[in-house]
Amino acid sequence: MFSAQIYAQIEAGYSRYEVKDNALYLIINLNVTIQRPALQAISTPQPTSQATSQIPGFIVIPRFFYDVQLHRCDNAGISCDPVSQGSVYRGEVNWLEIPCYTIPCSREAKLPIILDKELIDKLVSIVEGGERPAFQVILSNDVPHAIASMSLSNVISNVNVDVMTPLNLNLPVPVKGNLSPAFQYIVLSSDDVKRILNSVKYFEGVKVEVEVKLPETTEGLPKPLVDAVKALRAAFNDINNLDFASAVIKCRGALELITKYEKRGGQDVKVLRDEIKNAILSKYEGTAKEVYSDILDIIEGVIRDTYRMMNKFIHPREKGSSSSDKDKEESYEIVFNPRMVDAVYIFRQTVDIINYLVELSRA
Repeated sequence: MFSAQIYAQIEAGYSRYEVKDNALYLIINLNVTIQRPALQAISTPQPTSQATSQIPGFIVIPRFFYDVQLHRCDNAGISCDPVSQGSVYRGEVNWLEIPCYTIPCSREAKLPIILDKELIDKLVSIVEGGERPAFQVILSNDVPHAIASMSLSNVISNVNVDVMTPLNLNLPVPVKGNLSPAFQYIVLSSDDVKRILNSVKYFEGVKVEVEVKLPETTEGLPKPLVDAVKALRAAFNDINNLDFASAVIKCRGALELITKYEKRGGQDVKVLRDEIKNAILSKYEGTAKEVYSDILDIIEGVIRDTYRMMNKFIHPREKGSSSSDKDKEESYEIVFNPRMVDAVYIFRQTVDIINYLVELSRA
């Protein structure tokens, strides 16, 4: 017979994640080893058919908690800092049954984390800052016992008898993560965050917020406006992919396509290209032409203000030949990482400018 002082040693390691509905499921591998005082634990896999009384048929853990702490880690994984004090999320698992085909007994367990707006905003904020979010997960319990189904041989009847045996649980234990050498962290990449947010329909909210209304057709427009509309479509894709700096770069590129430098008062200032001005003003005569000439001057002022805002986040590098979109993006340096609200505002402002010029060109 077993004494009452039998311990269940638990080890837990992160495997992968899944997203369903509004929850992120951290899937972990649980390994449970039976330990008795003064006896060496069995560590090599053994089939149940060869088991001694050390190997249970299954183990049931009545209840355990998992506390999740959110951290932000640098890309190298050298430094990780907690985002806030205390657990970001505390969950509970009840009546978890672990089959014992080998020692240690093992199974996967899913730890759901509800993706509420606060947690989503924190994940986005970490990615915006050029860092990686990481979870630190600790398993604990308030019922420090488990139950094992042990098959014991009855000498008199020569049959095996299943006996429910209490086990003492050695908790709390940390869940081993995926960040080497700091294995206490489960680290997500920016691509992971994009997939998670996409799965919980986060991007639908972004699209509603932006309410992008680009021209459906560019037929008959001056070529600079046609190219600017294409650049804005690419900028919108960047916002959906949480690449806010790239979105700002593409918005600036859209304005570059419709403007040029002109000497005014001894200074180089941004003004609309002649083909755009001519395409618009050719549609009007008399007073209307004068009014819209003045309006285009105002639009040029709005464009220059938008440039000044963009310059708070990105600066052009030294001029050189750029043969591709990637080269054009690399011709800018990020001075300050824009947040979503910054990128969305700049995008909307640029869309309004381009759309207005498109409509004037079609008048």
